[in-house]
Amino acid sequence: MEKKLRLVDLFDFYGKMLTDKQFEIMDLYCNCDLSLAEISENLSITRQAVHDAIKRSEKILERYESQLGLYERSQKRETDFMKIIRLIRNYQTSEDMTLLEQAMQIAEKQTGLSE
Repeated sequence: MEKKLRLVDLFDFYGKMLTDKQFEIMDLYCNCDLSLAEISENLSITRQAVHDAIKRSEKILERYESQLGLYERSQKRETDFMKIIRLIRNYQTSEDMTLLEQAMQIAEKQTGLSE
């Protein structure tokens, strides 16, 4: 399941870089959650052709990610953002200024800004 979710995310980031046919197959697989048999029926191609296209597209998407790293950076930002939210919430209940300072440090690191 985790592998499929990663594939869906990579498709969201890099899908437009695939060929039209690869994009169509991956869109049906990732966004419409169709099975290989359903995709093959819809596109009038063999189930094996669908399987091969998905595997080939997955390798391409992984290669784009290894070269560009957009998905990984996005995940890092999301993780840091959640840390900031947690620190701010903890600050609101404890009023511990170090928590607020930690949140600011994470935000500054992400944005490249400093006072």
